[in-house]
Amino acid sequence: MHKIFLIIFIMTTIISCSQTNNSKVDAQKAMEEKYPNIKIDSIEKVNNSFFEIAIQDQLYYLTSDFKHLIVGSVIDFETGSNLTENKMKRERIKYLSKINDKNVITYKPDSTKYILTIFTDTSCPYCQKLHNEVDNLLMNDVEVRYVLFSRNGNDDDAYADMVSIWCSKDQKDALNRAFDNDFVKNQSCQNPISDNYSIARDLKVNGTPMIFMENGLVIPGYVTTDKIMSILTGNISR
Repeated sequence: MHKIFLIIFIMTTIISCSQTNNSKVDAQKAMEEKYPNIKIDSIEKVNNSFFEIAIQDQLYYLTSDFKHLIVGSVIDFETGSNLTENKMKRERIKYLSKINDKNVITYKPDSTKYILTIFTDTSCPYCQKLHNEVDNLLMNDVEVRYVLFSRNGNDDDAYADMVSIWCSKDQKDALNRAFDNDFVKNQSCQNPISDNYSIARDLKVNGTPMIFMENGLVIPGYVTTDKIMSILTGNISR
């Protein structure tokens, strides 16, 4: 707790001393001069105190006087809002919106209150464990949208397995059998498995299963239905 207050104090001190009229172009130039070999994905001016800089999967904050480069989450001291997490959620929503409904395997409840997009790999034991929660999720009015992808790349055996699942006449039955370690007939057809891998990389899916909520929040790994419902209903936060 003392560390958190110290970080907030340092940030407040830095920001209060760094307000200038430098523009995004100025920030881009300063970063390129200091780090010429680093590819900058984007620069946004948060306010007159600092710029938000995206480099690969990391956000940095450059004070507007170009004296300090900060790594870590930035909290709005007045509202308590996590500015870094809010930006990450917006980015996730952007990439999730690119997923075509035709490219997912969907389990629909009778009445949908919540939607989860889950990146899953049938060779992943914890994905199998989470799949056992699907019936409970459906009973809680949660729609499950499975995005199949091979976490180890398209040259892995799991890629061929998920292509076979996708190309099966009954995708859900094939997926159920795969998670039960049952035989799935080898098949091929036009499929989204490779594209799903690219989307997973954009979303920084570095493990499976990875659960995304509609608001951009992410739940990594296996969790029980009770825990998922507590997060969805706002009883606990992430």
